[in-house]
Amino acid sequence: MKAVLYGSHYGHTQKYAEAIARALGCEAFPAGKHKEANIEGCDTVVFGGGLYAGGIAGWSKVSPYCAKAQGQRWVLFTCGLADPALEKTQRESREIFERRLPEALRGKLPVFCLRGGMDYAALGLKHRAMMAMLAQYLRRKKERSQQDEQLLETYGQRIEFYDEASIEPVVRAARGEY
Repeated sequence: MKAVLYGSHYGHTQKYAEAIARALGCEAFPAGKHKEANIEGCDTVVFGGGLYAGGIAGWSKVSPYCAKAQGQRWVLFTCGLADPALEKTQRESREIFERRLPEALRGKLPVFCLRGGMDYAALGLKHRAMMAMLAQYLRRKKERSQQDEQLLETYGQRIEFYDEASIEPVVRAARGEY
């Protein structure tokens, strides 16, 4: 039995979680509904969380179950704006989870990065303020990466990077095919 759990503020992580669940033939649940998912009875749990200022949406509700999982396969993914094709993005996503995992699980769980999007008009006040500070910081930066430039060019607009085909490695890992 498998379950997919997710933490999502604006919907991209939820879309990925639902696509992964369809591919695995199970259901996707918001992280707060993990008891309804009966994750303790699952052999595989996939968790995906949106990245927000170095945090992972929903992880605090699910992490205690991951920490005490015996014989369960856990597969983790992040969803954010950074390009998952870059090694830096992959390393940072892994590090964000690793800092929050018990020592015994560090380096042992597969972590994947998926790219979401952003609709500035839909952002809450807190996230809008954080993005404004980030844009201000990037404008002052002497040397900007391609991602920095892209963020500045699209600041205040709607950006969409959702790609359902990118779930394939997550699905394979959940099936034990990695």
